[in-house]
Amino acid sequence: MNTVELVSYALDNALNVFNLVVVDLTQEQADWTPPGLANPIGATYWHTISSLDDLVHRWISGQEALYLKDGWQERVLIVAPPEPGHGEDYLATMQAMRVDLAGLHQYTQVVAEAVRRWLASLTPEELDREMDTFVGTLTVGALLERFGVWHVTAHCGEISALKGCLGAKGYPF
Repeated sequence: MNTVELVSYALDNALNVFNLVVVDLTQEQADWTPPGLANPIGATYWHTISSLDDLVHRWISGQEALYLKDGWQERVLIVAPPEPGHGEDYLATMQAMRVDLAGLHQYTQVVAEAVRRWLASLTPEELDREMDTFVGTLTVGALLERFGVWHVTAHCGEISALKGCLGAKGYPF
């Protein structure tokens, strides 16, 4: 197994488990605002998938993200506050966000397929290309691990826990 195959396997596995966690969400669960500083499940779900879209299309490939190019943002975000900044503004933005769950499921499938096709086109050498990022210089492979695999997996656990707070099963195993 080469590095592209390993990254592809890891990201595919993360997306598959993520899908198992969100597939049975109800709109009510997606819209629920938890107490404290946690974000609604729908906002976290959107953030996870749109961030992966951004990572692959905008950050690494220099293209427009699918949520902008193909209109998914308008189809999925029912309540779309202005772009978040940081701190309290970000929290307020995320807590106010509401999504169309059926549209978000469709967008997730589109992003997952686009990412799989893109990864299949890479060579191991392309994963070694260095890029300047807001966290310093990273290789494409490191970006995919940190902001792809890890990010999807971390938010999968968060959504699973929030479903548990609602009395629903999070992870299906």
